[in-house]
This record gives sequence, structure tokens and C-alpha cells, in this order.
Amino acid sequence: MTLMQGTTALRIPARVLIVGDSDGDRETLAQAVLEEGHIPDAAGQADEALQKLRAARFDVVLLNVGRPAMNGPQFLQALRDDADLAQVPVIAVSAADDIEGITRCLEAGADDWLPREFRPAMLRARLAAALDRKRLRDTRGLRREMEVARNIQRDFLPESLPLARGWQLDAALHPALQVSGDFYDAFMLAPSGTIVLVVGDVCDKGFGAALFMALFRSLIRASADPVGGGAIQMIGGRRTLVRQSLEAASPADLLTRVAGFTNDYIARLHGRTNMFATAFLAALSPMTGQFDYVNAGHVPALVIAPDGTTQELQPTGPVLGVRPDQAFSAGEGTLERGDSIFAFTDGLVEARNPTGEAFGAERLRDALRAHNTSAATLVGGVMDALTAFTRQAEAHDDVTLLAATRTIG
Repeated sequence: MTLMQGTTALRIPARVLIVGDSDGDRETLAQAVLEEGHIPDAAGQADEALQKLRAARFDVVLLNVGRPAMNGPQFLQALRDDADLAQVPVIAVSAADDIEGITRCLEAGADDWLPREFRPAMLRARLAAALDRKRLRDTRGLRREMEVARNIQRDFLPESLPLARGWQLDAALHPALQVSGDFYDAFMLAPSGTIVLVVGDVCDKGFGAALFMALFRSLIRASADPVGGGAIQMIGGRRTLVRQSLEAASPADLLTRVAGFTNDYIARLHGRTNMFATAFLAALSPMTGQFDYVNAGHVPALVIAPDGTTQELQPTGPVLGVRPDQAFSAGEGTLERGDSIFAFTDGLVEARNPTGEAFGAERLRDALRAHNTSAATLVGGVMDALTAFTRQAEAHDDVTLLAATRTIG
């Protein structure tokens, strides 16, 4: 194999596996790849090459074909039949006059071809094209995976909010990325009709936060167990989910037990991840308007009166998932006709406009006063105000809103 002298290296290093039975050809290709700024490795036989490809990530393969011991089409078939390796780009390297061998390799799945006698610019162009195609495939694959993840996460949110005479509920979740670390839930406990409201915010954002979002949300829903009637009891010194009637526990007891169970589960089983969540949980009686709440290190929810005045529901316990056996207490209140409870995540007040100014608590209160007629107008009005404020600025955190309004007394 003859290498004709040439020029500069590609800027982005890639891992290139050189496959072929000729030591001299492999060394020549490896030197050329190295001079182009990439990282070469080599395998003398097809089996060895497949083992290396399965053991480590390679960005492209240079397959030296046409020698007696290297069956290029057979290697390519094995590569394309492997689901984990099928998308690795392969450039066949062969004599310029070996038209039949080149054709067979291209038909078997090679992405491109390079003559054995080449100028560095030819190698550079072939590698660049192969890597561009790989990046495009990777991006498309990631987009598909992100879309699947977003759809799965969307399924964790309630399909509909509880309906109760004299009450209106509304919610919105806007992720900063395609997946979110925020979550909300709302469900009714049978047979009492108590409505449970949940808003949570897992630290960080992206895939890791999204995974823990699903876990936190599922733990809270399962430990409240509105379908089967479960609750948390201390067994053997640890909080344990047991089957019993929810009517045996007051709403305040239920909420503190749910918070304690969720906290202990994450802290004991997943403490090494350093993932935690803040959460606001409320249990309200549609008949009386009375509610109990637990605020686990979350931004204070607001009770909004018809005249626009607000009352903050401050934290009653620590964040969930840091230390086991934490104590959580419950607060209480009553919603009169026209009153609303408005829970949200800190991404709302911390959202920034293009100049870097934060939306802030005062703008939030102004928006709430301007749209204080129902849960739907509160959520919609606040989101409209936030959109108008941030304009085209990039979102840096997820934003979640959940509102409940008592419409009759």
C-alpha cells in the first residue's frame, strides 16, 4: 500500500478500527489515520474485529479487503446482522481495479470505498463523510429515544384532573428540555372524596432527573394507594407500605406517612445518587374546603383570596431523599368560596428574560391578581405572563403549575 504525501488533520478525533490480515497495510493505514488526528486501532481477523467492536465504541471501520484471508462481504454481513453494531460506518479499502470486490462490499453494507493508493485528502474526505453520516444517524436515534422518553413521561401525568362539585382544577407542565424533573399529580381518595394534590421538583434536569421524577411520583401515588387502600406503618423500625383502610388515618397523618415513606425509600436505596426532590402535597375536603398539607422543602404554595391577597404555605419538613427517618409535620387551612390554592415549582419565579432579569415573586403575584377568577384562568394567565416576560430566552428550568379553586361555598 502506497501513501501519497499530504496535509492537515481533521479537528475532531474519532476512534478508527483498521481491519485486515496484512500487517504492512494495517500499519500504513494506522499511520495515515494518526496523521489525520484520529485514534487508530487494528484487528487482523474478522472475529477479532467483531470482539473489539463489541468491547469498545468505534466511530468508523477501515476494512482492507481483497487479500486472501479477509472475506470483506462476510465480515460486513456479520456486522450488519448485529443490532448493536449495524450502524457503525465501514469504508472498504481495495485496489482501484478490483471492481467486483468493491461492488460486493458495497452491496454487503459498506458505506464508502477508498483505493489502496490514496492521497491524504482522499482519506480525510472519506472519514469526514462517514463520521458526518454517523453523527446524523446518532442524532436521529437520540431524537427518537427522546421522543419515546417524553411520551412515557407524559403518561406518568394524570390523564384528567379530579371532578368534584364546587371545585375546579387545572395544571400545566413545561419542561426546559424534552424530558422533565418536575411532576404533578391529582387524584381522589375513595370513599371519602378527599382530593390529593402533588407538585414535585427533582434536583437537576434532563434524563437523570426524569428517571427520578417517575420514581418519586410513583412512590407518592403508590403509598397513598387511592385504589386499594394502603398506608404507611412502622414495622421493624422502618416505615413500610401495608394494606389497610385509608379512612383509619386522617389526611394529615396520611400525608406525613407518604412523605416519610418516600423519603426513606429514596434515602436508603438510592442515597449514593445524591438525587432528591422537593414536594408539596395537599389533601382537601370538597365538602368543607378544609385542607391539610405537607411542604417537603418546596417553594411555598399560595392560598389566594378573591381580593388577590395571598398566604404562603411554608415548608413543614425537609426535602425528600437526603436522610432517612426524617420527621414531617402537616399544616392546615380552609378554602372559602372564591379561594384558590396555587402550587408551582421554582422554575417559574427563577425564569429569566433575554437580559437576565428573573420573573420573580412580585410578577407572579401581579399575574395571579390579574387572573384570579378560576383555576384555569390562574394557570393560563400565569403562563401567558411568563411567556410574555421571557420572550425567546432559553428556558433553564422546568415550570409546573397546579391550581384548585373553590367555586361554591
